[in-house]
Amino acid sequence: MIEIVYEKEKQKPEGNEGFFRIPNNIRQIGEIRGTQKIYIEDYAYTYLCRISSENSHRGIAAILLGQANWKEGISYLFIKSAVALPDMEVTEEHLTFTQEIWNHVYEKNKEYFPEQEVVGWFLSIPGCAMELHEVICQTHLNHFGGNDKVLFVQEPLEKEEAFYRYEEGRMSRQPGFYVYYEKNEPMRNFLIAQNERAERKTEEVDDSAVSTFRKKVEKKTAEEEQKQKFPLFRTASVCAAAAVLAVGVLYLNDYQKLRSTEKVMASLEEPREKEEQQKVTPVNGTADSTGKSDDAKENVAETEKKTETETSAETSGETSAADTDSGQKEKGAESSDSSHQENTPDDAEDTDTPSDTAVSDTETIAVGTHRSYTIQPGDTITKISIRNYGNTKKIGEICELNSLSETDLIYPGQKILLP
Repeated sequence: MIEIVYEKEKQKPEGNEGFFRIPNNIRQIGEIRGTQKIYIEDYAYTYLCRISSENSHRGIAAILLGQANWKEGISYLFIKSAVALPDMEVTEEHLTFTQEIWNHVYEKNKEYFPEQEVVGWFLSIPGCAMELHEVICQTHLNHFGGNDKVLFVQEPLEKEEAFYRYEEGRMSRQPGFYVYYEKNEPMRNFLIAQNERAERKTEEVDDSAVSTFRKKVEKKTAEEEQKQKFPLFRTASVCAAAAVLAVGVLYLNDYQKLRSTEKVMASLEEPREKEEQQKVTPVNGTADSTGKSDDAKENVAETEKKTETETSAETSGETSAADTDSGQKEKGAESSDSSHQENTPDDAEDTDTPSDTAVSDTETIAVGTHRSYTIQPGDTITKISIRNYGNTKKIGEICELNSLSETDLIYPGQKILLP
């Protein structure tokens, strides 16, 4: 329960009341009953709450300073100041007030609070139960004995707090207390000094970091000044970088075009190579490196030899016939003409090749009863028979005359005899 109480009526001195004054502006926390009233000044209360919150991960202790008075059997305890003990190890099972700690307390008491005395202690432990541990109770009896000394406990996580007083042989929890407001110069000066000392300590600890930071700032400032002095150099560098990038892009594009051109040229060369291979390939088979097969070469040689023999024989026969009998000559001439007419290809009936083309493609050399024919690209024995005789009946005679078979290879430019 929180209640605002104003006590404006000034008390008359009775007993030792002349040495204390009940505050006018107060705030009540909890219920107030019993024979003791506890007052804690707002500066000291705020300070204790702050150190408890800042050390919520570990325990911390402090010494409470002020004064104790009584009136009509009621004890009045005024807590005006507090001094933290940051170097003390604080747990529920371990609490030790060393001589160094007490020296620290006496030094601060003498420096900032010469008119105040120790009236109790403060304890903040995370997870601490409000039912005090035996070690805490024993520590209170050892260092803060007497009915006028109190223990103020705060649990920083749950924000629970309470005052304890030793009475009737045990630590008794007090139901409530007062927070009062007045001008507290000693505690105010102490807090200001603590803040200044913390700032100086922070500056000393962070001196290296500050120095490093300043160096970085100075370096950055120098770089900015250098950039301002040489803007043209910076612009030129950017332009040069852009030019290099552009040249690289152009070179890459040219390289890609060159690669594509090479691919196109390769694709164009393939048909040409095929054509060249076809030129040296036999019209009806495969050839060796010279363009002719072995069988074709032998057939050509035999055909040419046989043609020369028959030509010479027929020439001598014709000469002798002309000298002996003119009538026989005419008869032979008629026979030759009739034979020539029978063996002449019927170009009009050949629908595949025109007559002019057949005459230009066929080299006809009269050698007795046989003619010489030069093989053209695409020719076969069958095509030659059809072209020259209009049918395929002469295939056997052509092969027999030239010592060929229908499966033998023939080449463009090769000469054969026709019956």
